[in-house]
Amino acid sequence: MIPAVTNVNNTSIITGAFPKDHGITTNYWYDPKKGTGVYMEDHRFVLHPTLLERAVSAGLSATLLTSKKKLLHLLAGDEAEPYHATTPAAKSKRVQALTAEEPPKGLVDRLGPVPDIYSADINIWLLKAAHQVIKESDPDVMYVSTTDYVQHMYAPGDEVAIRHTSEMDALIGEIIDQNPDREVYVTADHGMRQMDCGVDLEKTLREAGIAATFQPIIKDRYTVHHNNLAGIAYLFFEKEMDKSRAIDALKQVPEVEAVYAREEAATEFGLHPNRIGDLFVLGGPGVVFGTFDTVRTAVNVRSHGSRHESRVPIYAYNPSIPKEEVRMNLDIVRLLEFEGENAKLGVAES
Repeated sequence: MIPAVTNVNNTSIITGAFPKDHGITTNYWYDPKKGTGVYMEDHRFVLHPTLLERAVSAGLSATLLTSKKKLLHLLAGDEAEPYHATTPAAKSKRVQALTAEEPPKGLVDRLGPVPDIYSADINIWLLKAAHQVIKESDPDVMYVSTTDYVQHMYAPGDEVAIRHTSEMDALIGEIIDQNPDREVYVTADHGMRQMDCGVDLEKTLREAGIAATFQPIIKDRYTVHHNNLAGIAYLFFEKEMDKSRAIDALKQVPEVEAVYAREEAATEFGLHPNRIGDLFVLGGPGVVFGTFDTVRTAVNVRSHGSRHESRVPIYAYNPSIPKEEVRMNLDIVRLLEFEGENAKLGVAES
């Protein structure tokens, strides 16, 4: 999904729906009427049932595991309960959930302390926890969401990146080997790219005599990852007449690949029209938008958000969904059908 950021795509995957239906259009929502913003990491913002909620409603057991605490609040649902090994998932009437940032003591006792959120090893711990949860409570449906710290900090060929991917691959393999009847999917919430050019859109428009408020869609609490720099942006305007002037001005900026008015963006990308900016701006390859001292500046950051980070892999083991119908990461859940209490479904987002 575009914007190719964490909250938008994790919610799209776990609901099997477009942002226009589930309502999550950014990591951080700016309210132009109040002039303030809020992190979009609370389940009250989600307008569509998740895979886990569907499973529980169908009489199945469901468990959510996340590396990042923000996704626990966003994806678990209002009725979720903390995971406890002493309460088998099959006996729970609600989604069970845990985050590696605030891990259950029982899992820490079994697996050891959780590494720092800004590390490669926290994802390894989380997948070991997923394996342990399957052994302990055998949930019918499980969603596992890792953090992308490694991908932000290290290029694919870096030794740290190779080790991280290899260890995760081995752990997923162990889970499959010991649970050969399970249905397992592995996909990504977005791609990643080296960014070299930063553009300040507010300053760019100010030079054209246009006042605008820039909102970085990637903004969240994990700023070490990306410094709130991404290849997409929402722009807000106090004056209606400034919107068309801004479109004309931005189309002359070489680093801007495309600019859409609110209605056009909602239609083109399946976005909720009441939860996006007056304008939606996409950058070219290697371009991020942010707040800088000058209109343009050199940057050195690995980030995402635009069309150029929207191609992701999807791997499947024992798939029940028709391969020819899978075009987007959300199609995995969109196409899943529950067949009763014997269904064993697993979805992993990495």
